[in-house]
Amino acid sequence: MQTVSRYLIANLVNATISGYNGRNAKVYDRMIKVFKGVSNPITFTFKNEDQKSQTITSRTYEFNLIDSENSKSVLTRNLTILDDGSTVTTKGQAKVILTEGDLLSLDAKFYNYAIREVKSDQSREVTFADTGYNASGSIELISGAYPDFAESISVTFSDMSGATTRKTSGNIYARPGQNNNSALHTIAVYWTNFTGNFKIQGALSSSPENTDWFTIEDANLTTQADITYYNFTGVWENVRFTYDRDSGTTTGSLDKLLYRH
Repeated sequence: MQTVSRYLIANLVNATISGYNGRNAKVYDRMIKVFKGVSNPITFTFKNEDQKSQTITSRTYEFNLIDSENSKSVLTRNLTILDDGSTVTTKGQAKVILTEGDLLSLDAKFYNYAIREVKSDQSREVTFADTGYNASGSIELISGAYPDFAESISVTFSDMSGATTRKTSGNIYARPGQNNNSALHTIAVYWTNFTGNFKIQGALSSSPENTDWFTIEDANLTTQADITYYNFTGVWENVRFTYDRDSGTTTGSLDKLLYRH
């Protein structure tokens, strides 16, 4: 886990006519490196100008990732306060996790980041990246350290509980943290002369009961003899697929289903 310092200091200008008063000054903080394809936890330690960690148990901080090319925020997250006031090791610490889904749509390049304190009246107050009163730090987003390609899941089917002829897949974990609200799911279904109904279903529960499932796609097919493709977006804990031949139909089959998310 990466740990980065933040400074809670008053923006006071000192004029020095002799000597040097900056013995505790930190000229810069290091650049943070984060990687596409994985979650990246980052811990910030909030200090004063004497490099002493400050208690932040009752405070709220907001992390902003900023595209330095157009000065627009591309990601905003509240920090999780780790400081519980009881131990020296967590004093002044707060954490943010940049998930795989957060970084999926972002280009691999350099970004700025800034952290603001959210006050009780919802106004924002500056925190500093160093004792030189610089509010922003630097982040390098790196791709290629982890593989981008994920092999498709080959889905198997069995008799559906409580149904006569309908078949269903098992619960398939839909990785809800990967793509956030823009999560794209893709399936390819291989048929042989199938006439009947096919459904894509989702559930928000980690251990769904039958009543937890709702239908995302409901398709009626007639003598389907090739591959059908379905794309759907959304965030679910689990997905599953079901199909049933029309009443009186004894031939036709679903031969293979490949799922990718």
